Amino acid sequence: MDPQSLLSEKRKEIVNKWFDAVMAAYPEDGARFFKQKADPFANPVGNTIYRCLNELFDQVIHKEMDPDAIRTALDGIVRIQSLQEFMPSQAIDFIFIIKPTISHSFRKHGKDQAVQKYLSALDDNVEYLLKTAFDLYMECRQKVFQLRANHARDRVNKLLIKKGYMTELPELGKNLEDITGESDH
Repeated sequence: MDPQSLLSEKRKEIVNKWFDAVMAAYPEDGARFFKQKADPFANPVGNTIYRCLNELFDQVIHKEMDPDAIRTALDGIVRIQSLQEFMPSQAIDFIFIIKPTISHSFRKHGKDQAVQKYLSALDDNVEYLLKTAFDLYMECRQKVFQLRANHARDRVNKLLIKKGYMTELPELGKNLEDITGESDH
């Protein structure tokens, strides 16, 4: 028996279970809406997660994964998770779900040596997914924090101009004391 062929045959069933498990992390109303994944314009979040899980599944069942394809597929999900204010462990928890979901597909073939060897190789793939997802999550969160900091800085600058403490917006990268000419020294 070829484990990869068996998984390819059960692809839709496995990905649907994986998707349902990912949706369980969302509040009930949101999960119900996201599960209506058919229209990418009416439901971009559900559609993106489902599409990316399919792409990840295609990669994870192979002994040799394509790092670029993995990063692209993970990026779609991780960007969504990072904007949802999930904790890092919650944001990448969807990866932990795939191993038991796939293992369940082999319950009738559990003692087969080829299956055991395949599941061992799958562990390495899942570990790679976890590491890559965590890196992507941290990159996304850093961008979110930078955007928030820039927005707060811009609001303060506009308020200072409005109140007459400044006459124009400072150049990017300039400190306030460089602009006003004042210093502690």
